[in-house]
Order: sequence, then structure tokens, then C-alpha cells
Amino acid sequence: MKYYGEIPIIRAIAAIMVVTVHLTANSYHYNNVFTNEWIGYLNQLCRLGTPIFAIISAFLLTASVINRGFDLKYFVKSRFTKIFIPYLIWTTFYLSYRYFYLHNLNQDISLYTYFMKGNAQYHLYFILTVIQFYIFFPVLHRFKKGKPLVGALVLSAIINLWWINKGNIILENKAVEELLNNQSFLLNWIFYFMLGIAYAKYYSEFQDFIFKYKKVLIVCIAIMFVDLIISIDTNNLFTSIHSFNLIYIPLFLIFVNYIYHHIAKEPILFNILTLIGNYSMGIYLVHVFVMYTLKRTKLFVNMAETYMFVPMLISIICVSVILVYGISRLPFGNYIVPVPKKKTSNKQNNMTVANLGRNTGQA
Repeated sequence: MKYYGEIPIIRAIAAIMVVTVHLTANSYHYNNVFTNEWIGYLNQLCRLGTPIFAIISAFLLTASVINRGFDLKYFVKSRFTKIFIPYLIWTTFYLSYRYFYLHNLNQDISLYTYFMKGNAQYHLYFILTVIQFYIFFPVLHRFKKGKPLVGALVLSAIINLWWINKGNIILENKAVEELLNNQSFLLNWIFYFMLGIAYAKYYSEFQDFIFKYKKVLIVCIAIMFVDLIISIDTNNLFTSIHSFNLIYIPLFLIFVNYIYHHIAKEPILFNILTLIGNYSMGIYLVHVFVMYTLKRTKLFVNMAETYMFVPMLISIICVSVILVYGISRLPFGNYIVPVPKKKTSNKQNNMTVANLGRNTGQA
């Protein structure tokens, strides 16, 4: 499979943003008020991270199909082992952790509900969203370049916008009602997955476009950030499921592509972020456990103080990386934390840095 040097970097940025959201929300937000206003702004800005995960998930899957074709049997086996089994394992782990250690498990909620709604821990819902996308991917990836794919992308944006603004659905079948109204439901995210498919199929055209019209796009990105910052109200928080994100996210995707070319000029930073990016799915799964564990150590007894935010964030990411690496080294560890196989040698990675002048950003 062709190696896309920017993808681990983009995933790393998204992972750090997701960890930031959860850290700020759980440690610096009390009685619906942030302990520091800039922490509140950071929380809202980093809400862009989760949709980027959706885009990259769809991109990598589509790029794999473009490279070696689609085999349903292989696809099902691969997704089952890389996503479904880890979801079952970590749902079971977090339920046990909350019951035996945190003592905050609501025993009025059935185990079936915890597994089906992805709320064994608050971040696991998105894994269910990815699983739903995988169910429909064998159909969605068949849209060909040109009018079919562009039409599907536009339609997905319209459906996504309508779905998140329509209000709750009320049905006689409460199980279906809960599924449709849950934040994990695919239609809350469908545009970002379709954007990832389009990103993979139009990869070369996308790279040419963003560099040909770089000056104009930078102005648009600047306007986007100004609009986002102005719209933030720390007393009325928005989530990643937000109408304006349908505009913000495509521009933010372009922005992180630009950022990649600057990061690649710094070998140490490039290698660190590549490592985080390659471990990003594992980090997503373990970081909440790591955060709760660190909060109970003497080292972070004063973590509620604003000055502890950066050390805590760095510690969560570092410990998560170490934990994911350790688990991945266990027999069958890849069933617990999916870690991609190494695609390139160090020599090839160095070539990525050296060839930065290329607009495509490929290694």
C-alpha cells in the first residue's frame, strides 16, 4: 500500500485534540464552569479532532481498496479483529474498572445497553460509529470519481446537517429509538466518512488544489478560525456534532495538510508525532484509564490548578504510548490495541523529510 506520510501526523494531531477535550472537560470543568477561560476555549477548539478521526479512518480504508481491491471476506475478518474485538475488550475493561475501582457504574443500566450504546466509558461511542461505517463501507466505497462520488458527498452533507438538527425521534420500539438518538449513530458523522472516501479517491487532485490556491485557502482558514473563536461561549458548550463543523472540518483538514509540511522539516517532532499517529487508535482506547489513574497519584495531586494542564496532557500521552506499546508486544496484543504494521524503514522516513518540497506530501 502506498505510504502517506501526512496521515500519521494528522492522526496524531487529532489524537492530541481528543485527549485535550477529555482532560479539560474532566479536570477543569466544575458546575458547568471552566476553571480558566482559555481552557474552555481550548476545549471547544479541540472538538475538531473527532471528525478528523472519521475522515482518516475512511481515507485509509479506501486507499487500501484502491491499492489492492476489495475482498469482502478479508474486509470482514480485518475489521472484526482490528475494531470489533478491541471494542468488546475495552468495553468489558471499563465496565469492570468503573464497578470495582471507580465505583460509579450505574447498575440500573443493563450490560446490553452499555455495549450497544458505547457508554461503558464516554469515549467508546465513537468506536461504535466506526463499526457502523464499516457495515456500510462495502456499498459506500463503490461510488466512482466524478458525478457519482461528488453527488454522494453533497448528499451526505445535506443528510448530516438535517439529522443533527431534526430533534429526537420518538418510536414505539425504544431500542431502535435509543439507537437513532444516540450520538454514535452513523448519520451524525456520515459526511466526514464520505469526505474521507473522497479524500482518498481524489488524493492527487486534492494536493494539487490546496497548493495551487494556497493563498486563498489560507485566508479562508483564517476566517474559519476567527469565526470559530468568536462563536465560542464557554457557558453554552457545543460538541463535535455541530452544524458549523460541516464547514470547519474540510478547511481544518486542509490546514493540517499545510501544517504537516512544516512539521516534516523538524525530524524529532516529525518522528514523535508519527509514533503518536501510529498508536492513535490505541491511545484513544486507553487514555481515559491513564487519565483517571494519573489523577490519583501524588504527582498530580494539584492537577486542578491551571499550571498543571500541560504536564498532565504530556503525561497522559506519554504513558498511553508506553501502555499501548507494552500491550502490543503481548501475544495477541493487536486484538487489544490495533497498531498498524510498519510501512517504511527509517531510511524511507528520512526521505520523506528530505523530499518536503513535493506538493503531494508522500513519502
